[in-house]
Amino acid sequence: MQLQPNQLIDLRIENESVYESYRTRVEDAYDDLLVVGVPIRMGVLVPIRVGTHLEVQFRMHNGIQEGRFTCQAVVEKRFHAKVPLLQLRLLSPWEKIQDRNFLRVPVSIDTLFVLYKEGGGELPPQSGVMLDLSAGGFLLRSDHEFDLDDEVRVSFTLKEDRIMAQATMVRFVPKDSGVDYGFAFLDLPEATRQRIIKFVFQRQITLAELARDNPK
Repeated sequence: MQLQPNQLIDLRIENESVYESYRTRVEDAYDDLLVVGVPIRMGVLVPIRVGTHLEVQFRMHNGIQEGRFTCQAVVEKRFHAKVPLLQLRLLSPWEKIQDRNFLRVPVSIDTLFVLYKEGGGELPPQSGVMLDLSAGGFLLRSDHEFDLDDEVRVSFTLKEDRIMAQATMVRFVPKDSGVDYGFAFLDLPEATRQRIIKFVFQRQITLAELARDNPK
């Protein structure tokens, strides 16, 4: 598998047992080498040193192979050019990440999101309504027109529990007038995932009780 220039990728770096994910773009690719832009976070270049081991991930939508793929890599060189670049050497074959099937329940939750700009920085906070939720992601209705692989920071409340997470847009869901947007969580901490699973389980019980008490 050979990546092409302009492919969006995520660099995942472990920091004290927590993974940080940084979005960037492939500038060049050949054999087992990738040249990518140095990621930008909040308008500042992310300091990734030569010798750093990391995980490269990307999502494919070409109709032949679809899904999210990952491999291990190491930062081999850093170029201080007009556009700062990193040269990565791939250390393992590309592997497809198996999607975990989580229980999904319908909801109606007011949601705030901040969209990351391609060149770094963020757009002002915007609002939407979450239409369904699982520990793997959610369906969002919003006036904003998303593109595939758009990455957001999202905030919403489950009862009195405030959840903040990173997510990426993975699918369009057509509706009568326009589309809704399916998002997958990125690097969700396990403690946060368990809080969502607990809410989803309780929500499923509530919906089952309502259906039993109000048969059609």
